[in-house]
Amino acid sequence: MTDMLTHTLEDDTALPPGNRIRLAVREVRETAFRALYAAGVSAGEAGGAADIVTAMQLHARNGIDTLLTTIAELESPTGPAGVTLTRGPDVDIVERSPQSALLTGPLAVDLALSQSRPVLLPRIVDHDAVAWYALHAVTPGAALRLLALDDDGQPADATVVTGAGDMYRDVPVAALTTGVRAIGAGTLLQAAPLAAHPSRPVHTAAERETRYRHAVSYGVFVDAATWSRAYELGRRFLVPEAHS
Repeated sequence: MTDMLTHTLEDDTALPPGNRIRLAVREVRETAFRALYAAGVSAGEAGGAADIVTAMQLHARNGIDTLLTTIAELESPTGPAGVTLTRGPDVDIVERSPQSALLTGPLAVDLALSQSRPVLLPRIVDHDAVAWYALHAVTPGAALRLLALDDDGQPADATVVTGAGDMYRDVPVAALTTGVRAIGAGTLLQAAPLAAHPSRPVHTAAERETRYRHAVSYGVFVDAATWSRAYELGRRFLVPEAHS
């Protein structure tokens, strides 16, 4: 999981100077959109996913990596493409083929917040992209739990996102009960009342706003090699000119 970032100048000492490039925020989003659309994602779905990629890159430095992983999943399908919703006795199960937390997460979050039943994303244990979408979906006064389940269906890790825009990582799972029979590994989403947490959130709305304003003014640093791969994927969006 990602540690809280400091919100000073965007020096980004995690990347050596020779291995990084400074980009405009809009360029990150536009390239993510183009790459996803060229990979066969619908325009609406690609737009929403590009917003998540941009937020993850600005605040957690892993948005472009997530984009590349998602496109690799899209281009190595394991079965018929599409999303299925199964209503089980205790939980609604949302699956997508090819599997992708970036693309399936928003649907699961919206479903979990609109009903009292929990929602399961089977086999998706890393719920980082899902949590970043939830930051913009949870309403004030509410919260959403994202529980990583082990192979026995027991909570192994938890993230809580609140309607105030706070994200809590590594929430103790000892007191969290799913109310769901063992269902195997995945991420379980449960809407919950807002509650106090003993630890400080790793991301807050105020800190994200500070970083966003700075990035809009001065750009954001990304790994040059990673960006080069994303940029090439985005170029596939362009229609080649016909030669006479």
